[in-house]
Amino acid sequence: MKRMLVGLVASGFLMAGVAAPAAAQARGYVGLGAGAAVPVGDFADSDKLGWLGQLIAGITGPSGRLGGRIDGGYSRHSFKGTVSGHDGLFGANADVVLNFGTTASKARPYVLAGVGFYNVKSTGSTGSVSYSTSETKGAFNGGAGVNIKTSGNMALYLEGRFVSIRAEGGSLNFIPLSVGLRWGGW
Repeated sequence: MKRMLVGLVASGFLMAGVAAPAAAQARGYVGLGAGAAVPVGDFADSDKLGWLGQLIAGITGPSGRLGGRIDGGYSRHSFKGTVSGHDGLFGANADVVLNFGTTASKARPYVLAGVGFYNVKSTGSTGSVSYSTSETKGAFNGGAGVNIKTSGNMALYLEGRFVSIRAEGGSLNFIPLSVGLRWGGW
């Protein structure tokens, strides 16, 4: 956990260092999204398709090509089978973002990758016995998306990623598929 926090802080300084020389030209943005969270691997054996909410904030460099972003999100997955309950995944990521196309383009695809941390909380019951467990672990992610300019400084974004949380007994993997609105930073 300590190494993960050091990595997040180092990523923040790196992003600030890249953007600092041209701060007057760098463009910031914020966004809000929602979608589906698809469990993968062993996680798919125990949990159903979930829903997610996402907040993003980032900066795009002077050329519009390279940037950085942080995002926070929550997803919830109901258990499969006879056990009632759910898993809640609450986390944050720091990513490097590479945009394609030009700032004059109506649609701009991008790729992103980074590290983060997630709290995984399982709450449920079997018969008359209730339980709740919680652990916070490091994670990594990578994915792609597209920003579609709608008007002025607003854009619609569509995004898919692969997230792997380093949980007890192996990894917990899922694919968040999100759609949202983003303001600024074109």
